Amino acid sequence: MGRSLAFGGQSPKTLCALAALCVSSLGLACSASGGHEGQATNGVEETSGTGGGGGADPGSAAGTGGDMFDFDGGMMGGGGEEACAQTGGKAEPVELDLVILLDRSGSMYGQNWNGATAAIKQFVEDPASAGINVGILYFPVDTPPDGLVCNYHHYDDLSVPVGTLPGNAPALVQSINSESPNGGSTPMYGALEGALFNATAYKDAHPNHKVILVFASDGDPNSCPGNQNDIPSIASLAKAALDYNGVETYVVAINGASVLNLDQIAAAGGTMKSYDVTANVSQFAQKMTEIRSKAVACEYVVPEPSGGTPLELDKATVKHTNGGGIEKEIPQATSAADCGVGPGWYYDDPKNPQKIMLCPASCQIVQADSDGKLDIFFGCKPDIH
Repeated sequence: MGRSLAFGGQSPKTLCALAALCVSSLGLACSASGGHEGQATNGVEETSGTGGGGGADPGSAAGTGGDMFDFDGGMMGGGGEEACAQTGGKAEPVELDLVILLDRSGSMYGQNWNGATAAIKQFVEDPASAGINVGILYFPVDTPPDGLVCNYHHYDDLSVPVGTLPGNAPALVQSINSESPNGGSTPMYGALEGALFNATAYKDAHPNHKVILVFASDGDPNSCPGNQNDIPSIASLAKAALDYNGVETYVVAINGASVLNLDQIAAAGGTMKSYDVTANVSQFAQKMTEIRSKAVACEYVVPEPSGGTPLELDKATVKHTNGGGIEKEIPQATSAADCGVGPGWYYDDPKNPQKIMLCPASCQIVQADSDGKLDIFFGCKPDIH
């Protein structure tokens, strides 16, 4: 069965995506239970006992000093208290892989092209981007041998393969400098399909990474057969990639583009709406910085427990220490759907967790606290969302 069917709903990839729904439904049965009731403060859950032998509110763990907590199936009870020791450390963000798909059609000539390429070069040479893995691809292709500019096979190999910054920056800059905005069409469907094939395959090969596509264009789709010039059809590609293995599609709308059309693609790709630089392409660099921050926001690698002990899914706690040194525990949720508007964290896959994800309320607080830190500990049952 060919790869061309992978986003069409009939391939093994699609079956895998459907199977993922079954796995996620099991999360309710696998979520941690127990813990103690806490008082939410500014989106995170406060714990006691971490700073020595202080008292505790009713229903919270009694202070025991150090990182020791007393639990009994989530409730304190006379004579039934058990001490648990926590081990762990600083939470490490997941590694970010970024595939850039840049429009080089003739309408990009001049200010659009100069602004977009300057922004991308600035991004890859920015010291703050060190450690990010970046590759790039352009569309449309010039005079393909089969004459089909919308054939996705022309776009599933990157012009510069994904590589780690800053090491890959010179190759990316050289590639950008060698390109010209003189393409004759905007085959958005084929280009996006090919680029997403590349990105999802890369994600399959690096399951612990966060892989995203950044798609920048100034035009409306054309040159593809049938309904492939329709925005809903193009948006379905972004949704299929997101559903298959979580690859998100970020979209940058450059002057000349229909922002509403590109918003549909971004929403289908899990990023709400496009980044609009139609009024001022010089904002492209700022938008790339925003994408970098948002893409790696609040996803952390599940660390290996110390001493080679097995991972106990129901005995992981996540704590945020703010810039003032105050430590608060974040309660565990069963899934993203369980987050609501309150604080929380959850596993990406309750059966085989690779990442710990923060709920939006907690993510916002952690992101805003540049001097704070997040720690993941094992050995004690968490507070429950």
